[in-house]
Amino acid sequence: MGTQLTQEQALVQVKEVMKSYALPNGSLPVLQTLSFEVQAGEFMAITGPSGCGKTTLLALLGALDQPDQGEIWIANQAVHTLKAVRAADYRRQTIGFVFQLFYLLPTLTALENVMAPLMPYRRQLGFDLKQRAQELLEQVGLATRMGHTPARLSGGEQQRVAIARALINRPPILLADEPTGNLDPATGSEILELLRAQQRQEKQTLIMITHDPNIAALADRTLSLARSTSHEQAITG
Repeated sequence: MGTQLTQEQALVQVKEVMKSYALPNGSLPVLQTLSFEVQAGEFMAITGPSGCGKTTLLALLGALDQPDQGEIWIANQAVHTLKAVRAADYRRQTIGFVFQLFYLLPTLTALENVMAPLMPYRRQLGFDLKQRAQELLEQVGLATRMGHTPARLSGGEQQRVAIARALINRPPILLADEPTGNLDPATGSEILELLRAQQRQEKQTLIMITHDPNIAALADRTLSLARSTSHEQAITG
């Protein structure tokens, strides 16, 4: 399902992007002239204070919103121009989302939650959807919990289900918004290690919002956002 690109290509290109939100007495600028690139297979951390546009940026990369100005090119697609159906197709083929809140469907089992995003397309897939979901749940350590609903799973287990769901379409890009934010430190470390292991195994690009400097230090690069401004900082070591 995922778009195939070589490691040499810049998988993500953000060019002079601006985004603001309307207010009753004007507008609130969130991102101003933001530009950066991410190579295939890289891990980029996005840091900055609350309200600086981190989640807005992830929404733009995932075609959940559009910039006011500027261009976003991902996997050779002009994401900033995508509307409705084409945006949904892009997300299905290119993006895996992992959120701070798990957003699991409460009446479905872990296995059914992982399968859910691709169920409408299961006859068009080149693989067995149920088998793929089972394999992913085994990889994230939930081989014996596939038949459990979210209410019967711990927070860490629910996030593991969410990670498996994000990987179901073999996306070249994972967008993660504070994926360890609602977990205790030990469980958060396990989830981070799991995400990194899956990223390396699948040779995916990982773009992650985090407030944790220890997590940011693990990234290949960090994009540090301030309110209405941005700068990119290289990470060494």
